[in-house]
Amino acid sequence: MQVPILRALALTAVGNAALSGRDVAGFYPNDPIFRFSASLDFMTPRDAGALRHVAQGATDWFDKLKKRHCRGLRLHNAPMQQNKKLGHIDERLLVGMVGGGPRWLIEAVYGDHSELWEGFDRVGDQKAADKKIWLSAYILIGEAASAESVDTNIKGASIDLRDALLNIEPVARAIPGAGFADIFVAARETLEGKDLPYPLEFLRFAKMKPEAERLLKAAGRAWVFGAMGSWNDVGVDAALKPRYESASKVLFDALARAVLVSANSTYRR
Repeated sequence: MQVPILRALALTAVGNAALSGRDVAGFYPNDPIFRFSASLDFMTPRDAGALRHVAQGATDWFDKLKKRHCRGLRLHNAPMQQNKKLGHIDERLLVGMVGGGPRWLIEAVYGDHSELWEGFDRVGDQKAADKKIWLSAYILIGEAASAESVDTNIKGASIDLRDALLNIEPVARAIPGAGFADIFVAARETLEGKDLPYPLEFLRFAKMKPEAERLLKAAGRAWVFGAMGSWNDVGVDAALKPRYESASKVLFDALARAVLVSANSTYRR
């Protein structure tokens, strides 16, 4: 799973724990998802397109949200902005590129409205000795009425993912030398209760239900979409192509739902 997606999920889940009073001081910048992050800033727009810095680091942002009586955080995704000149491109094909794939938005819920925050990344010092080259920021992109509810159906999302994995496994086995079928089997077994060591250290700070953790770990294992060497990069003959495309879309949609449900299951209000 790409770091920006995992980071948005972690900020949502750990943020909800922090807002409920849990000590999450060890989350930032120690979690592996920040291994290559030189900075993590939170900014709001000012006049003439300028930005105002409001928090530095996740813990500072959580503290600021709490002081403003934020009720909790929820995760959403929005369609990728398509380039009209290039024509439509499936989101799964660009998810491994910087800025590609669905947009992942964090909703900060207040009494009478919500704020929407979106993450952006740019390269800083490419020669940094500690390899922390990414300058990351979440920017307040707007306010809106709070959604009445979000999808927190862990069982439904788990069934969707299981069915998608069963659907795509025979497709993977029909591609010589691809090696993805075993990945799909391992992910399905995780949903069924088999323990899968998956390094999600932020979970020790988040108050996530065991069944939501299983869903998230299975999704992480099954997330085969990326750039070179990924499921997107395999060669498929013409006869298999329709099944490959259909199964890939179903799996990508199920994985996106799994991310949202696991994150939003930590929203308690």
